[in-house]
Amino acid sequence: MKIFINAGHGGTDPGAVSKKGTKEADITKKVSSLLACQLIQKGFNIEFFQQKKSFTEVSEAENASKSDLFISIHCNSWTDKKANGVEVLHYPTSTKGIKLARLVQNELVEATTLKDRGVKARSDLHVLRRTKAVAILVELAFISNPEEEKLLLEEPKIFADAIAEGIKKYFN
Repeated sequence: MKIFINAGHGGTDPGAVSKKGTKEADITKKVSSLLACQLIQKGFNIEFFQQKKSFTEVSEAENASKSDLFISIHCNSWTDKKANGVEVLHYPTSTKGIKLARLVQNELVEATTLKDRGVKARSDLHVLRRTKAVAILVELAFISNPEEEKLLLEEPKIFADAIAEGIKKYFN
């Protein structure tokens, strides 16, 4: 099985930036790297990618990779610093994507004890719409929430472990 891991944002696009200056692209790279290591140890073939110029590069690279799964890692952000929780997004008509999203969401909620914002269908996201593999987009936590930002910075392995466990359960 080949898994394509996309660390969200990158290059000239930092993604969301917290009040303290933490960049989403840095968090996603750390969590994605830890996830890649976990999955390699479990025997999966991994392709790792973080955009350099444009988000369209992501789907092009994934489609060329001929991967079985596409996991895009992101941090949520909102103007209200109290916004919180984890959620996993999938393409509306992908039954396999829905299954994977539910498994990963359950593991994230259990591992982090953060608010369960649910599994949500999104047809407007390029990386879910334009990739050929079974695809999900993971919103780890809110980088705009000081408590969740601290967890993202200090405990990125919790997120990587939970995602890896959800993927493992998907294949079992």
